[in-house]
Amino acid sequence: MTTPHLVLRGGGVVARLVHDGLLLERAGEEVAIPFAAVERVTVDGRRAAIELTAPDGTAPHVHCVEDGSAAAVAAFADAVNRLLPRRARDEPRADGSTLVGVRPLAVRERRMTAGDAALIVPLLAAGALTVAVGVAGGARYSAMLVPAFVGILIGWLTSYLPGRSLYRSWRLRKHGVTVVAQFSHDVDRMRAYRYTDTSGESHVCTTTGHGRRIEVMYDPGDPSRAVVRESPAARGTTAVLGLVGLATLGGTLWYAYLVVSDAFAG
Repeated sequence: MTTPHLVLRGGGVVARLVHDGLLLERAGEEVAIPFAAVERVTVDGRRAAIELTAPDGTAPHVHCVEDGSAAAVAAFADAVNRLLPRRARDEPRADGSTLVGVRPLAVRERRMTAGDAALIVPLLAAGALTVAVGVAGGARYSAMLVPAFVGILIGWLTSYLPGRSLYRSWRLRKHGVTVVAQFSHDVDRMRAYRYTDTSGESHVCTTTGHGRRIEVMYDPGDPSRAVVRESPAARGTTAVLGLVGLATLGGTLWYAYLVVSDAFAG
């Protein structure tokens, strides 16, 4: 049976239905609930209650998830209940909470990074150059620099991003580990694939690709860093895009140089 990949979002919790159970993300942690740990999912309007199995005489543990759509909650609960293992009414129940796995999610503090500096410094330099050119040659020279800066930005992005992608791919092809990743769930407009490193720890790689399985290459020093193993044709297309970006960057830099030279010469 194909597992429908449904998502509920609300109340600070994101619940995903994946191939082997449920994933809940909340307050800096990820909770993995296998189908074997779930007794049932009940619905109360826009709220779904995930009730875990419990031995007779004990209260079951319940995880609650909300969503803005009552229809989405009902569809989620129906899909989960259809995928649960069949149990007889009088069959002894295990404590489902012992089957639940919890792992912390990294909380990143927002600090100034090298990437931030690489963006801010050129912007400040461009602003200072525009003012200086305007003072030296007049406002029309400042206006002439605007398309140059736009072209430089486009050229830099279309050369840097493909170049970084090619470098990471080359490095991981040489030093990384290639494994098969299994489709897990949808993340906005991306697809998340789950893979396991050599130590047995599970990680997720997101991509726009398709298919139930893909090959990914991960860094042995940091197995959470992975890229999709692309075909030579795909790498060739990326390289061509990078070369176009370099040509654009070179052309607009030359144009900016001519404008600046003319402004200060005049």
